[in-house]
Amino acid sequence: MYDLLIRGGRIVDPAQNLNEPRDVAITGQKIAAILDPATPQVDAKRVIDVHGKLVVPGLIDFHVHVFPGVCHFGIEPDSSCLSRGVTTVLDFGTAGGLIFPGFRSYVIDQAQTRVLALLNIAGQGLIDSIGDPPRLGELHDLRHLDLELIQRVVDEHRDVILGIKIRCTANLAENGRNEAAALDLARAAADLVGLPLVVHSPNSSLSINHILDRLKPGDVLTHCFHGKDCGLVDDELRLADGVKTKLNEGLLLDVGHGFSSFDFRVARCLLEAGVLPNFISSDIHHYNVHGPVFDLVTTMDKFLHLGMELPEVIRRVTQIPAQFLGHEADLGTLLPGTTADVTILELQTGQFPLNDSEGRVEMGFQRLEPTHVFRAGRQFEVTPRPTARS
Repeated sequence: MYDLLIRGGRIVDPAQNLNEPRDVAITGQKIAAILDPATPQVDAKRVIDVHGKLVVPGLIDFHVHVFPGVCHFGIEPDSSCLSRGVTTVLDFGTAGGLIFPGFRSYVIDQAQTRVLALLNIAGQGLIDSIGDPPRLGELHDLRHLDLELIQRVVDEHRDVILGIKIRCTANLAENGRNEAAALDLARAAADLVGLPLVVHSPNSSLSINHILDRLKPGDVLTHCFHGKDCGLVDDELRLADGVKTKLNEGLLLDVGHGFSSFDFRVARCLLEAGVLPNFISSDIHHYNVHGPVFDLVTTMDKFLHLGMELPEVIRRVTQIPAQFLGHEADLGTLLPGTTADVTILELQTGQFPLNDSEGRVEMGFQRLEPTHVFRAGRQFEVTPRPTARS
């Protein structure tokens, strides 16, 4: 007797190379079995019929900011992520070492969404970079980059801290004067604690090659599809020298759509050049939840629109991020015995305007819409996608 049977859907689970009609049985918090739809008799306390829908591992948003009330970027993870089909998120360095214990106590340990984190290289995290340009960036004073503090906080929270994050942007670092030194400190911090380094590069005063030279296999370059200074393409949309070499060595790329970091022209150019993101992520926060981001599935829609096959889109929000998070044996798949994180998606057809971060609008003809979400076997309400603010 299973607790739940999800019947009639098409499983898309790249980790198992599954893309076919199957039923999913859940007992307690675990996937109990993947069943052939022709199985004659299955006993379950509850049956959900999802004919015509996609059954996928619980979605993982690799790039979010979920520390509301402390960081001005922060949003609530449950109402903005879990309710839109995302069961696991990686907070992208909203908190630094000075405030991480509060982030742990009031967000990570309280949310129904599974929240993991990067630690910001600056102790205060993203609490003071308000305004455009920001009045005070986190790299304004390098005394905030305290390696001893980072070592202590990572050691205390190593179960949830999975990398070191730095934003290399000129107006966050005394008009660029502190960028090179801060990046070197971030490299030293990542090496000290034995974790990947994750770098944000749009509008850096440094060259992309300067940043790439300091990244190692397994590190991450986020906002990889922006068209600003210090990107992967030049003004003529030509791939920067050295990019393919770094990718072949193991550098990982994160979309991190955000309010200003996704350009259709750049994305199309990179995809045509065979430069694919490892992680499709939203960078959802207070300033973009009502557009152009809305939620993770809207970012996924854009890659379907750009020609990426559905299983490859799903792979980049399930299997690959689960591997980075060190949870590939438990998350990002529907393999029996793993945690019962499951998202049901409806693939809708029609005409759907898709906005990039530069004000360009392209018309998509299909979109993904969550209809059910289960986190560790427990069902949560799915809410409508956020609406655009005029």
